[in-house]
Amino acid sequence: MSKLALAASRFGCYFPVINWVRHYDRAWLRDDLVSGVVVGLVMIPVAMAYAQMAGVPAQAGLYSAVVGMTAYALFATSRHLKITASSTMAIMSLAVVAPLAEGNAANFMALSSALALTVGIVMLVLGVLKLGFISDFLTKSVMTGYIFGVACLIAVSQLPKVFGVPGSNGTFFQQLFHFLSELPQTNFYSLALGVGAIVMILEIHRRKPLIPGALLALVLGIVISAIFQLSENHGVSVVGQIPTGMTSPAIPWISLSELPFIIGGATGIVFLAVGETLGTGRAYAAKYQYEIDADQELLALGAANVSSGLFQGITIDMSLSSTASGEAAGEHTQLSTLVSAGVILAVVVFLAPLLRNLPTTVLGAIVLSSILGLFNFKEFKRYYQQRKADFALALAALIGVVSSSVMIGLAIAVMLSLIMLLYRASRPYIATLGREPETVGGYGDLLRHPRAHPIPGLVLLRLDAPLYFFNANVARTQILAHAAEEPPPQAILLDLAATADLDIGTSDMLRALDADLRQINIDLLFAQVRGSVRQRMQITGLLDDISEADIFSSVDDAVQAFLKRQASAPPPATEDEIAPVTQP
Repeated sequence: MSKLALAASRFGCYFPVINWVRHYDRAWLRDDLVSGVVVGLVMIPVAMAYAQMAGVPAQAGLYSAVVGMTAYALFATSRHLKITASSTMAIMSLAVVAPLAEGNAANFMALSSALALTVGIVMLVLGVLKLGFISDFLTKSVMTGYIFGVACLIAVSQLPKVFGVPGSNGTFFQQLFHFLSELPQTNFYSLALGVGAIVMILEIHRRKPLIPGALLALVLGIVISAIFQLSENHGVSVVGQIPTGMTSPAIPWISLSELPFIIGGATGIVFLAVGETLGTGRAYAAKYQYEIDADQELLALGAANVSSGLFQGITIDMSLSSTASGEAAGEHTQLSTLVSAGVILAVVVFLAPLLRNLPTTVLGAIVLSSILGLFNFKEFKRYYQQRKADFALALAALIGVVSSSVMIGLAIAVMLSLIMLLYRASRPYIATLGREPETVGGYGDLLRHPRAHPIPGLVLLRLDAPLYFFNANVARTQILAHAAEEPPPQAILLDLAATADLDIGTSDMLRALDADLRQINIDLLFAQVRGSVRQRMQITGLLDDISEADIFSSVDDAVQAFLKRQASAPPPATEDEIAPVTQP
């Protein structure tokens, strides 16, 4: 291997862009260029709309899209994800920043950028520490309910723009009641333009999904607004002057008193952003048969948010609609993302003045049309039909968001996920096994394998979850219940294949269990004990109480040993064989 190739391989671990550039297939070039242009055009109006949703000027969304996508493309292992402004991150940013900014526009922008920078730093730290597994903490049902609730908040925050009435802050119901009270003041020019934009976007998406309907709505909105002077003559709100060119990188300065709130909000946002991004990234990787590195994705996502924060942008993560648009246009690599960033940069540099007449009602319409997929009634129905517990979790997360705030809703979602994780882990399923007659050395759950039959005198138990301190006593209770059956077994065999280690509490439980069973003349046997578990048994002294002869490499070995012991044991004495006791 040449020195150049060796260096490329070494740096490719940190900059995956080097790897895919080295192996780039020229046949992909046309598709990547076309998809990059398409996605870039789609992102322009959407990024502006999400920036305004976050409470900052529309150009902040464009800045975030340019630098965020560029940084992500350099560090990412996913070939398809698009990291840019998104609806969930916009509403999360607004929820964290609004109480601190107190209506000051400059402070609002600084706090929003500081939040993006903090989110990025937290992600970089998690990536360096190899903590990509945090993406698995939020269960799918809780995420479904949470995102449904966020969609409700987004919708109620955008309706005032479409109707041309003042909006408000607060919970979903507070914003809804304020919106309803303002309905008599509806600006019908705004309403007609907004509804027309929604209808056009949805109809184009249904008939010609590759055509960027949001971009057409943006262009038509600007043209109609300029021709009929809707802002001056009819009170239709417009975006206003947008600066030409990219802003210079700078650290957003905020007061020390605001920093703890920003850090707290950023920590919560990271859970959601990482869960959304890695979950979607894994789905695309599985579909197109390649692997993604969760820890490297954290670094890439962190770099994107740090870049966004330094360039006066907002918190960003995976945009599902932009990612889907790129896939539909035939992209193959992150070159498509770099092209999209270039398209948006060209608009910022050369066409920004043309955007000043863009009606905000059109931006509201773009947001409303883009979040329809977040109202996942189908998933709620599936949870209700297949598992009521998951339905209840999804519903609880939804109610938490709409009844309080998006941050409290996120805290509830994380808490529910952790509670469900601990509850399921603390209630391990212990299968009672029997021998399967058609398989040599095969054993199956008696409840699920009707042909399996039990071994007389021996109870075979398989723990389908690792033993930990929080489920040890529950497992002990279930095991002792088998010891109390009539007739009592001669031995109980525990299959510990699922357990990779033993903590002190679990070791103490097994020692007490062995002592309890010995008192009622029942042997405790073990099968498939891993080397790490056996070593822990030795360190804790458990092997001093449990004989090595009672530990077997497989369930079948243990069964065969039990049957040999049973066969070699003397038969129990009958009443006739018992000699009468004579009195002296």
